[in-house]
Amino acid sequence: MPPRTRRARPSDRRAAAASGRSENDAKPSGIFHFVSVNPSSELQKSENRSVIRSHASKYIWRQHRAIRTDANTNSKPYVPPQEPPLISPTSTCSKPSETQWPTEPEHSVLEDSIPLHSLPEEPSLPPSSLHGNDAKIETDIPSSTEEHARDSPETDDEKALATAANMYAKENDTVPGPFNQIVTWLGDPLHTYPSMLGGSAISKLMRYAAFDLWPGLVLGAGNQKWDHEVAAANWLPRAMENPALFTAFMYGAAGHMQTRKRLESTHVTPQTREEKLEQIICETETIKQLNKMMLDPRQGCTDEVILAVLCMAFNKIDYSKWTADNHSAPKAPLRNLQWLDVYGGLSLNDQHVKGLMALIQTRGGLGNITMPGLAETLSTSAIMLSTKFISRPRLPFIPVYKESATGNTPRWPQLNNPSDPFSPGINIDIDAPGIPVPPANNDIFFRAGMNADLATVLRNMQNYNAVVNLYCQGLLPGIELAVIADRRNWIQYRLLSLPSLNEFPDDFFYSNRSYEPTRYAAMIYSTLVIFPLPAANRPFVRLCSLLKSALAASDIDNGWVGAEATEILLWVVVMGGMAATGTPCEEWFIGAAVRVTKAAQIESWGQLKGILTGILWMESVCDVGGLMLWNSVMVERKKEAARIAAIPLEILV
Repeated sequence: MPPRTRRARPSDRRAAAASGRSENDAKPSGIFHFVSVNPSSELQKSENRSVIRSHASKYIWRQHRAIRTDANTNSKPYVPPQEPPLISPTSTCSKPSETQWPTEPEHSVLEDSIPLHSLPEEPSLPPSSLHGNDAKIETDIPSSTEEHARDSPETDDEKALATAANMYAKENDTVPGPFNQIVTWLGDPLHTYPSMLGGSAISKLMRYAAFDLWPGLVLGAGNQKWDHEVAAANWLPRAMENPALFTAFMYGAAGHMQTRKRLESTHVTPQTREEKLEQIICETETIKQLNKMMLDPRQGCTDEVILAVLCMAFNKIDYSKWTADNHSAPKAPLRNLQWLDVYGGLSLNDQHVKGLMALIQTRGGLGNITMPGLAETLSTSAIMLSTKFISRPRLPFIPVYKESATGNTPRWPQLNNPSDPFSPGINIDIDAPGIPVPPANNDIFFRAGMNADLATVLRNMQNYNAVVNLYCQGLLPGIELAVIADRRNWIQYRLLSLPSLNEFPDDFFYSNRSYEPTRYAAMIYSTLVIFPLPAANRPFVRLCSLLKSALAASDIDNGWVGAEATEILLWVVVMGGMAATGTPCEEWFIGAAVRVTKAAQIESWGQLKGILTGILWMESVCDVGGLMLWNSVMVERKKEAARIAAIPLEILV
């Protein structure tokens, strides 16, 4: 029986019809990308814009080439135009067109296997409202090209691309420099990428890295605030010249994009086949390129290699611990500052983390890092790493503004009463030079006789808490996110750097019983409010176990003497009870809360909340968990009262 002839797909028939054009004309790729007219999220809007810009750029390139071909047919053979230089105005790197990529695949893998999936639709927004981390791109279309397009027959797809190109050409709010360069570079069909991924996947990931990821991650460096253009100008040219860094950026962008999409979704979905292939290919190619560079002593420990390993270390995906319950928990304000929610949701690759620390040590520390923004990013990453593992930061604190390293964060507002930001004595003049919160000699920490270093950290946490409350209500419009990020990272760094009880002399414990439990409770509060991590990756199981042991050693029944110490004990137990929900320690903390609230004669949630607010509390984040714990306490107290009531009177006597 003769073999059955395979029926050609519509895309194949269209590609065959297009082959009748001039040999020098560019052929369409045969890939059809579908975009949602009513995108359901900012991520979907970004992907839609990436697809439209990519297709518009390719369409314009084909029109230019067709015009040049028609003009030179009778005179001389067509010579392909030289690739435009891709150099940032502020960069001194060589031209990417001169770069010889070590990897030049013969064909692109996943060009047809990685479609862009549209999310559920929502009401569309006008173009003017589509803003955020994405910068608008300006594309100039010569009039001759438009006339040629009008004279030649166009398909519906080409008309749509021409409309999109005209739309972006008329945008007024444009950003020159690296953004236009990356559009040209990624939109050039003749460009050879150092990856086996298809051109559409590469374009999607690199655009996301340059337009979304970097501007939100690196808010500044070297005492200067950064904007979208500066971030791209400093990192994009280096990726163009370094294949390992290029594919590492794509690996990081893929993990970031996938995790961000799931954080914005109402339910957790596992990785799709296409998402897994994207990360596997980028990871494999990056490791291959890094292994080659490690063989060369001149390239084995460069800034580019360190940044590439950083991308590999902090972008591992593991959604196995994510549940729908995690998304119903109250969300902390500014949780996406420096993408803390996304990187907090990603997992760590232990081997790459070890390699990263070894490279930094070989380099001689962060002081020898010269790439702008890299030392600051490494420092912030180390703080997040220590938060997850409840350990001291292994790298020094490198802020955007150098004054922040000593607590003198520039333009940081000072409050006379940090625990009550709406008191009459408030000072929100951000033009005044920032100074550390002065040590109070009459607050609850001082009256309770708390260790001075721990009390200072708690006062700074109070101050940050109040400033963020005011900022979220629009009362501090002049404060910059880079300033807030500096202050947040400094507080978390100081908290994690506090010594543990084992590092003090033996007699320290007897005069500072509250030190270790309060330190762990402060870590719980910070993980919820100040340095918030997604619920799935909070280290609450280990923190609750440590806090339980510290409270048991401190003797919560007799070791906390004085009214102020009792109030701090109430706060510590409540923080532990909130964090212990769903852990093996939950029952123990409910029992401890019953004993402490009875001893302090707490009879209502309002009474308890008043005490908690005077220490450290953010209603929008903590009220739900605190009230759930209080309800559990009341249930246990009623059970206990019922048991006592059932005992005969003569037995009680």
